[in-house]
Amino acid sequence: MIPINTSSTEKNNISEGNLLHTICILLGGVSIITFILLITFSGVPANTKHTNCDNSPLVVNDSFERITLFSAGDAMSHLPQVVSAWDTSCNCFDFTDVFKYLPSIVKKSDVSFINFETTNGGIPYSGFPRFSSPDTVAWFLKSAGFNFFVNANNHSNDKDLAGINKTLDVFDRNNIKHTGVFRDSVERKKNYPVFLKIKGFKLAILNYTYGTNSIETTPPAIVNIIDTNIMKADLKIAADSMPDAVIAIMHWGVEYQREPNYEQKDIAKFLFKNGVDVIVGSHPHVVQPIEFYNFSFENKPKTGLVIWSLGNFISNQREQYRDGGIFVKFDVAKNIYTGKIKIDNVFYIPFWVYKQAAPVKYYLLPISKFENDTTTFAMDSKDKLAFKTFINDVRFHLKRDTLNIKELPVE
Repeated sequence: MIPINTSSTEKNNISEGNLLHTICILLGGVSIITFILLITFSGVPANTKHTNCDNSPLVVNDSFERITLFSAGDAMSHLPQVVSAWDTSCNCFDFTDVFKYLPSIVKKSDVSFINFETTNGGIPYSGFPRFSSPDTVAWFLKSAGFNFFVNANNHSNDKDLAGINKTLDVFDRNNIKHTGVFRDSVERKKNYPVFLKIKGFKLAILNYTYGTNSIETTPPAIVNIIDTNIMKADLKIAADSMPDAVIAIMHWGVEYQREPNYEQKDIAKFLFKNGVDVIVGSHPHVVQPIEFYNFSFENKPKTGLVIWSLGNFISNQREQYRDGGIFVKFDVAKNIYTGKIKIDNVFYIPFWVYKQAAPVKYYLLPISKFENDTTTFAMDSKDKLAFKTFINDVRFHLKRDTLNIKELPVE
């Protein structure tokens, strides 16, 4: 064996190198521990740059907690729909087929809104112009996954005071959260705005309509009407409760118009400037665009989301543009370091209402799931054309006017 001689100089160099390396590791460890403590106890902003021992930047990426919300448009109950749901085997109304393809989509969300645009006014059941539906409609909507009903709309008063009270009784009996219409001022004061607490988030939910088809609300009931003075007071109550996000669901606009009008835009500006984060629109019975809106609230820049109109959810309207609608899914996300809220992961899901001829049945069909399906339903040429027309119309409309928001495919 040949002995290896190491000079004292070499030994010193090696020793110094080891010492420097050890110091660097120790300093790096202290730096990381200090940084973690700063994040934990002093709220260091996300994406703050720190230097590692080798002078490379240490970057902490944003991290978010989030909840998912889901919105659907006008749940209507024209008389042909009611008749088609009658099941002679049980002498009951069965709407299972209507919502057959929805639970797997809707139930993935934490909160799912639906505009209940009818009443549970009792027998005799009726359609347009003054709706009264079987009580089971509400139950089937809940079973499909919708867990929050809004019912301030132009049909709220269709069956007068008795219809209001009975509708709210049906909601309460089925443990359905709801807002927009109240039995009296005491109930409104106690329950409005609605505050939802979900997975560490607090949401404020508000709902208003442009009117009630000239049918006066019979006291002591209250239907929330779009009035800037009333809305400002309500939004002040919401803000004082310090929610993470404020959602306003508005029954507004002009029927069958595919673009928002000036009144909708003015109301939207008012709502955003008074603290609303997301506006969900209904009433036109056709799809209108979805937009992000930049504004200032309490001298801070914010970005809100406005869904001008979701279109019809379920109805007997078969005219072009009215025979379907969209669902919109979005997240409310909270930065775990700063507490800042943002609205993101916004997607739309177009669907078409298929009215089967014999026997008459209604089905809500997500278009991405059924556009290439030639076996599930035996559609005639007229239905196939209507389905294809709706697909082309809604996709062209939203791709043209809805920037940076994409369709969510359904398998």
